Amino acid sequence: HRVDAIAPMTIVGLPPMEDGYLGEAITDAFLPILNFQHRDVVDMFVPLQTGFHNLAIVASKQRYPRQARKTCLGLLGAGQLMFTKISVAVDPSHPVKDLNALLDVLHEKVDPRSDLVTIPGMVADTLDTSSPWENVHDKLLIDATTLASADPRKGGVGLPRGTGFDESPDWRRGQVEAPGVSVDFCAKVRAMDGVTEAVLMRPSIMVITTKIDDTPSPGSGMQAILDPASWTLQVEASRAQRKRIFQLMNSIWELEKSDELRWLFITDDDVKLHSAGAKQKLLWQLTVRFDVGRDLHFDSDRSRVCWDATTPIPHPGRKALMSAGQEISALDPIIPIRSWPAITIHDQETLAKVTNMAGYDGYEQRTWQPNVSGW
Repeated sequence: HRVDAIAPMTIVGLPPMEDGYLGEAITDAFLPILNFQHRDVVDMFVPLQTGFHNLAIVASKQRYPRQARKTCLGLLGAGQLMFTKISVAVDPSHPVKDLNALLDVLHEKVDPRSDLVTIPGMVADTLDTSSPWENVHDKLLIDATTLASADPRKGGVGLPRGTGFDESPDWRRGQVEAPGVSVDFCAKVRAMDGVTEAVLMRPSIMVITTKIDDTPSPGSGMQAILDPASWTLQVEASRAQRKRIFQLMNSIWELEKSDELRWLFITDDDVKLHSAGAKQKLLWQLTVRFDVGRDLHFDSDRSRVCWDATTPIPHPGRKALMSAGQEISALDPIIPIRSWPAITIHDQETLAKVTNMAGYDGYEQRTWQPNVSGW
């Protein structure tokens, strides 16, 4: 900080920013207190790339079935952890700060039919602009733990007397490797109309990017139109966006062997999946642009899930259209999509001024990181 600064402050924006490192330090400092209040918690990590409130990876004791789920639910009552949008429960020995290890357990231990728990109508962070209403959203709990011996899905001699077996895939019980698709499958997806890039993060986890027309600009965002008489253009753009998502989702799910692709993430093509820093930006997009109640789509038997993380185009919601006497479509979301803000990017004039002033303070000239100077 400058000596005799006019206004001491923290610069926020697209991570990593100063508030990100402060947040990581606070998390580590308060973890012992959290352990004392919630004895099941072994470790926890809230990645700065997600803005903290969007994702928590929780390592929990697992002495009895579903204990880790109970742990995550308990943390929703622990101060500002109540804002957490996505909680991932992992084994006590899991390295919570290793995001590659997170991908491993999502592939190896998560069956969408039984391990994804959604909780509607919960408290949200005011900064969660993807939520349908300010301070209100749905939450997602992902159980990526090893099945406890007494879990009915585990089967075998560990089940309590009188408890029957709950049908579960062999791979979920840890008896065989988790299935997945091949690189040839990924090549077929990459060749589809509307797909810009496609990458297999793990055999059952694919990320694709696509171009959405009339999407909010990173520099200016998009304000939701409040006058029903002027909704038409924005509603049509939002419908076209959802149509593109559903077309891609269904086309991929119709491919041979697609039943082994359990995770399909779709986001905008403003992230280049093979570029430097792509994983950091991708993690931000997949958690910040995503709303649990609106953007999580399952197939007919819930064995596969599509995660829409394209930039939300404002829409009043199906109920508002009906109330205004306007025609509705199957592409209209039931819940509304609010205004989408501009991303905090500092203009070049300000950056040049700060760079020049740095010389007066004894600091060397510096090169600004992409998250500060551009999108």
